[in-house]
Amino acid sequence: MTTTVQKWGNSQGIRIPKVLLEELNWSDNEQLILNADKDKLVIERAKPHKNIKELFADFDGDYKPIDINWGKPAGKEIW
Repeated sequence: MTTTVQKWGNSQGIRIPKVLLEELNWSDNEQLILNADKDKLVIERAKPHKNIKELFADFDGDYKPIDINWGKPAGKEIW
């Protein structure tokens, strides 16, 4: 299957045929990662970002919040 690089505004783009999207189970607005490998373009689905609860779901340590003195404001920060 071939496609053509086409100008889209100030960028270039390619169209992915529907049959490939269905085979990959990709949908509109899918987050993708693009990588160059010598003369190849590698496109893969981005893994969804985890939220803070998911990131620490397996944490079994003892967490104790502490206050940190960051010093006086240096600019126009609002405290």
